[in-house]
This record gives sequence, structure tokens and C-alpha cells, in this order.
Amino acid sequence: MSLITLDYVDILDGKNEKKVLEFSEDLLKEPVNKGSLFVIKVDGQSMQPFIQDRALVVADLSQKEIEDGGIYLVYKEEKMWIKQAKREERGMTFVSINSAFSHLLYEYTDVRVVAKAVLSFNTF
Repeated sequence: MSLITLDYVDILDGKNEKKVLEFSEDLLKEPVNKGSLFVIKVDGQSMQPFIQDRALVVADLSQKEIEDGGIYLVYKEEKMWIKQAKREERGMTFVSINSAFSHLLYEYTDVRVVAKAVLSFNTF
């Protein structure tokens, strides 16, 4: 069993704390570029119940080709958002899974795709 170890920064009480996430490579369900993986901590409930608030998400910077239903980190309005790609008649959009946040809908042409989410760890 091969382990992947990734550093990330957690912000607790306004202070940055360096942490490490270690997981089995066997958890990855699709091929990834290990050198392009990073971890981000989710702040918000727009992707619940699939991705919980404060979940750790492993994303691959090398995967920017959009697949319908895939989860992506997108950059808009000087913020990073995590959204699901959805093919619609007017083109590709990025949507929230949680219907309470359905107003957070972004057109493909209005965002910059940063990475594809490949794994998440909900923290409780």
C-alpha cells in the first residue's frame, strides 16, 4: 500500500497552522498526477451533503478538462469556489449541490478552472 502525504494550511482562530494529510493511494478512483495534488479546506455548506463544511478536499491541478458531474475548484470574484459541473442547453455551468445555495451558479465563461476535486475527507 502506497501512501500519499500532502501538506496544507489550516486557519484556526486567525492563525495559520501547518498540517499534514496522509492517505492511501488506493482511495483514488481515477488516475492523477501526484505532483499536482494539493489539499484545501472547504469553508461553507453549498456542496452538502456530498462535501461537508470544513471537509478536506484533494484536488489535481493538472485536470482542467471539464466533465459533466465532476467537482471542480473554480476562481471567480477573487475567491476560490468548489462547484459541480453541469452541462445545460446554454453550455457548461458550475452549480452548488445544496439547493439552499442554488443562487451560486457560475457560467463556464465567467470562471477560471483551477483543479478537479479527486477525493474528500469530511471532518467532524
